Amino acid sequence: MSFPFRYLLCLTTGLFSILSLADQVTLSNGDRITGTLIEQTTDQLVIDTAYAGKIKIKRSEIINLSTDHPLRVQLHDGRQLDGVLKAEQPASLRIETLDGQRIPLGGLDTIAVIGAIPSDKPAEYEWRGNIVLSGEARSGNTDTDKLNLSTRVVAEKKKDNRFTVSAILAREHVDDRLTKEQYRLDGKYDHFFHDRWYGFLATSFEQDPFRDIDLRSVFSAGSGYQFFDSDELRLSLEAGFSYTDTRFIVDQDDDYAGFNWGLNWEQSLPGDKLKFFHRHRGNQGLDSTDNLIIKAQTGVKFPIAAGLSASAEYDLDWDRSPPDNTRSTDHTYLLGVAYDW
Repeated sequence: MSFPFRYLLCLTTGLFSILSLADQVTLSNGDRITGTLIEQTTDQLVIDTAYAGKIKIKRSEIINLSTDHPLRVQLHDGRQLDGVLKAEQPASLRIETLDGQRIPLGGLDTIAVIGAIPSDKPAEYEWRGNIVLSGEARSGNTDTDKLNLSTRVVAEKKKDNRFTVSAILAREHVDDRLTKEQYRLDGKYDHFFHDRWYGFLATSFEQDPFRDIDLRSVFSAGSGYQFFDSDELRLSLEAGFSYTDTRFIVDQDDDYAGFNWGLNWEQSLPGDKLKFFHRHRGNQGLDSTDNLIIKAQTGVKFPIAAGLSASAEYDLDWDRSPPDNTRSTDHTYLLGVAYDW
């Protein structure tokens, strides 16, 4: 047997071994989906595939399944078993428990919930984030170049700590003349005192010469409540106190203590064909009602492929008492491409 052929045979055997170890879900139409089973509830099953990311399948469409790694299986009769699920015919299951038992389960209707086996190890940080690129290039009677780049990264240890960093860069040229230049960097730390209650420390730095802002720094602290925290729905509301220091290019510098609030909302709409997000922050000075700043980002994402989506976004930046010769409101409409991980 020649070396190339032996190498190809080993490679093919290894590939089929890897594929055979994947979890497998059999559907009522005969299709089979392979990947890593994440969880099963009374309504749906979630499996993470290499070709399409996480897929949600209605429980009613599944006739059988098997796994290659141990999971916790909660039965309707109250039993809780840890082990590997094996599919049998016709449409029946058995579980091979961690202590070596082989227990017939019957059909899927005997199972209430399937999930990961809780670990005794301390929880590790989960990472998620996105990067969004929007732009425009136009030539002819008017030459226009626009670029808007934003990113948001979250490192979270569930019910413990969460770090969030986001950044925005926006530049625009019209007929070789710079007409927009904006930079912003935000950082935030959340510490959970309870499953839902948390305290936070946050800071924000912003530069926008077209709004006469050489550097605006905001430092804030307060408390928040996490109503939901899952891939399908994240919703939190928070409030606290802040200190704002603004160095203007022309106008007189200003600083003040204030009250701030925030709303963070991310939701997958039915069918997972559309993802909605809204982030809102307000900052009201305690010395004067004129010192009120509101920033909001609202948008939707249309999934294209695993991790990749088309993005449509509207940003609002409102200042009740802007510097002289500047407007109080900036509206930004963005169409671009987003990558989420």
